[in-house]
Amino acid sequence: MGQKDGAKWTAAADLQPPLLLPPRLLVVCSNADHHHAAWLPPLRALLRREWALALARPVDLLVQALFFATIASLPALSVAPTPATLALLAPGVLWVAALLSVLMVSARCFHDDLRSGWLDQWLLSATPLVLLVAAKLLAQWLLAALPVLLLAPLLALQYGLKAQALGVLMLALFLGTGVLVMLTGVVAALAAGLRQGGLLVIGLVLPLAVPVLVFGSMAVRAAQDGAPAGAHLALLAAMSCAALACCPWLAACAVRIGVES
Repeated sequence: MGQKDGAKWTAAADLQPPLLLPPRLLVVCSNADHHHAAWLPPLRALLRREWALALARPVDLLVQALFFATIASLPALSVAPTPATLALLAPGVLWVAALLSVLMVSARCFHDDLRSGWLDQWLLSATPLVLLVAAKLLAQWLLAALPVLLLAPLLALQYGLKAQALGVLMLALFLGTGVLVMLTGVVAALAAGLRQGGLLVIGLVLPLAVPVLVFGSMAVRAAQDGAPAGAHLALLAAMSCAALACCPWLAACAVRIGVES
C-alpha cells in the first residue's frame, strides 16, 4: 500500500505545473495579453492605410525614384569619367542622394494628418500614442527606403563599385535610411503645424544626418579599397538601435504638443 500511495502521489505531482503564479499576477498577465492583442488591429490598420495612400498616388513614388536617380547621376556626368574618379565619388554621392530622397518623402509626414484631424483621433485611441507613431515611422521608412534600395545597385554600377562594396552599400543604406527617417519624423512632428515646416525640417535634419552620411560613406569606401567595413557598419547599427529606442517617444511627445497647442 505504501508503494502504491507513493506512486499515486508522484503521478499527481507530475501533472501539476512546477510554478504557480499568484491570482493577482495572473489577472495582470491576462490583462496585459488582452491589451497587446487589442493594440495589433489598429497598428495593422494604420500600416494598411499608409500603404493604400501610397498606392493611390504612384506618381509620388515614381518622382522620388527619378529624383534619387537624377541626384546620384549628375556628378558622374559633370566630371571626367575615369574609373578612379567615379570610384572616389560613389560613396558620398549615393549617400547624399539617399538623404535628399528621404527628406523629400518624410519632411511633411505629419502635416496632412494634423490638418485633417487624424492625429486628434490618435490621442483618443486606446492604443498608446508611441506605438501609433512608431507604426507611422515604419511605414515612412518602407516608402522612403524602397526606391533607394531598388535603384542603388543600378546606380552603383555606373560608378564601378565592386561586388563587396555593393553589398556593404546595401546594408549601410538599409541601416542608415532607418535612422534618417526616424530623425526626420521627430523634426517633422515638431514642425507639423507650421506653414513652411518642410524647409525647417530640411534645415534641422541636415546637421543631424552628418554622422550617418560619414559612417555610411566610410563603410563603402573601406569595402571598395578591400579593407574591413565592420566597424562602420556596427556604428550604423548602434545609431539605428538608439534611434529606434528614442525617436518614437520624442515624435509622440511632439505630436501631442502639436495637437494640444
